[in-house]
Amino acid sequence: MDLSGFLAGLTQGTQAYKRNRMQRLHRMLPKRKVVCVGDSTQSDPEAYADIYRLFGGGWVRRIFIRKVTGIAGMDESKNEPERFEKAFEGVPRGVWTVFEDPAELYEAVDGLVKD
Repeated sequence: MDLSGFLAGLTQGTQAYKRNRMQRLHRMLPKRKVVCVGDSTQSDPEAYADIYRLFGGGWVRRIFIRKVTGIAGMDESKNEPERFEKAFEGVPRGVWTVFEDPAELYEAVDGLVKD
């Protein structure tokens, strides 16, 4: 990351920063398909859902969110199903997946490769 990206990350909220980086990536690679992988500790679900709503399924093929557990001091409400449903409102259910076990992600990605 360059210094400007680091400074932007300090001054913007996490969701806005991630959305900004994804928009920049889209400008560089508009014809590519992307798979977003994040976790539940910050605002990955909200940021990636925003990007899907902005660019649609033509650019964002799938979104995978790892449900992080066992972290001291983490707000457990970040793992509530309602949070994910709200974040992904308007995003087709088949596009986003919340997983805990990495094996679930491997299986899903294998399925994408076979498509």
